[in-house]
Amino acid sequence: MATLYRKYRSQRFEDVIGQDPIITTLTNQIKLDRIGHAYLFTGSRGVGKTSCARIFARAVNCLHPVNGSPCGECEVCKKLAADSVDIIEMDAASNNGVDDARDIREKVKYLPVACRYKVYIIDEVHMLTGGAFNALLKTIEEPPEHVIFILATTEPQKLPQTILSRCIRFDFKLVPTDILAKHVAKIYDSEGIKYTLDAVAEIARLGEGSVRDALSVADTLASAAETVTADVVLTLTGAGDSGAIAELFERTVARDLKGALACVDKFAKSGKSMNAVSRQLVDYTRNVLVAKSVGKDSAATLVNADKATLERIIAAADACDMRDISNMLVELGAAEGGLKYSVNPRVFLETALVKLIYGATVTDDLLKRISALESNSAVTAEQKKNKVNPQARQSASSERIGASDDARSETRAPLDEYPEPAPSPDEWVEPPFEPYPEQQCSAPRSAPAFADDPRGVSTRAPVYDTSGISPDRADEGEFWHLQAVAQAGLELLGKIARTLRKNPSPASVRARQLLSRGISVKERDEFIGFVTPDESYLSMGEPAVLQTLNEVLDTLGIKKRARIERTDDDLYEEDLLRAAQLFGKDNVVPKASA
Repeated sequence: MATLYRKYRSQRFEDVIGQDPIITTLTNQIKLDRIGHAYLFTGSRGVGKTSCARIFARAVNCLHPVNGSPCGECEVCKKLAADSVDIIEMDAASNNGVDDARDIREKVKYLPVACRYKVYIIDEVHMLTGGAFNALLKTIEEPPEHVIFILATTEPQKLPQTILSRCIRFDFKLVPTDILAKHVAKIYDSEGIKYTLDAVAEIARLGEGSVRDALSVADTLASAAETVTADVVLTLTGAGDSGAIAELFERTVARDLKGALACVDKFAKSGKSMNAVSRQLVDYTRNVLVAKSVGKDSAATLVNADKATLERIIAAADACDMRDISNMLVELGAAEGGLKYSVNPRVFLETALVKLIYGATVTDDLLKRISALESNSAVTAEQKKNKVNPQARQSASSERIGASDDARSETRAPLDEYPEPAPSPDEWVEPPFEPYPEQQCSAPRSAPAFADDPRGVSTRAPVYDTSGISPDRADEGEFWHLQAVAQAGLELLGKIARTLRKNPSPASVRARQLLSRGISVKERDEFIGFVTPDESYLSMGEPAVLQTLNEVLDTLGIKKRARIERTDDDLYEEDLLRAAQLFGKDNVVPKASA
């Protein structure tokens, strides 16, 4: 017995769902006899591209088409119901070479046997090689009058522009969930299968806009129980219900690690697929993002969810900020790709949640510390004004107006009428430097000096002498450059430093000395980047140093390779003040320059 998606494959244009604009255009072309020579059907999987190609191929040859669709009764329709030499359907995934393209080019000159047109349907056309595309260019551009090409693909961006420009293109859309649910219910009615409305709605959501995927799920559930219910759907598909997914999202956003792991445990004990849970959590987070962006009034039309879930999504959007939502999407999106190849998906998902919750907590703490540091070092304009030496200001004002010492008297305008000069760095007295209250340093700090911007404006940023920091004194505390910001980068530097310290070889000592010179770590998609100032760039690029770093990464179980990256010197200077606060707990205190 054929599966549901094969048994109920559309045979007429009226049977195709969710593609009304395309169907209208194709039927009008047939009615008006304005048939093109080459068509391109693009769109996601299972939305009706191949079905429409087959219907169109029979409709252009039908002797008595009905509203643009094949009648199914005439002599040609009956012949085309079986295999026909006049409609050639080719799978480009397995016939993608130049020889296959040349075979088509040689055979198009022969007239059809029993039909008006000879139709070539090339499915998955993006799989053709470059040579095959080139061999078909002229044939597709100017085929014989009795030949029609229909190309179908899910990835039109892989097709050469020379092919795209020769075709009439139709983009098939994903089928809306409500239309898909009605289609599944109609098929269940035809098959005599009992169901609930919630069940077909859940099947439609699992189909994600694909008719074939939805019918595959419906076929799986057809014999699962006497009546297909939402619970049956959730049990057999391994997907978590929307309420549990909403709870997992809320626990994660609330930084409740215990609650989040408990939710994952419930999914695991009930036999849910961690891949499906991760995918649903990503979809739920996306819905929260949409609701946060467009507001609750517009969310109802843009979010694919039932009424109860929609209310929780809107409530979550009001409670979350955009940074939390975007962080979740990034972390969960990366985890979803790894879950496909993980031997223990549950551990992989739990690790992703721990990283997400812990990383957000650490980031919040770092932002609070930086904010407190900036507020402690900020000085108002009124304070600056009060600390300016009046005699120096009077002297500067006199020089600016060009008055001589003898002429400075009652003839001079009052001093207050002239613009106040900018104070010089020597006239400014910095308030005492105080460490962050939550992390008092055990070693005393001396007042930092100040550096001037090259443009002549005082930056008021303390300058620290880093010569007193040695690889023999600290672990991650010696690495000050915080341009990477991410706590994971700092932790990785600390692990690398401790691993190098265990190996007393000259290469390890050399690598540790270089890493203490303001180098930070950034994890890229394909490698581990060591962001290096210009003065250390050539030294870090030495083969012996790179080999040592790669050996350390192997020891830590990291498969990515080390790569040296450049950075701007000013980034290092910017982060010194932050590092002095953050690493005070390690008793690594920078010395103020004289």
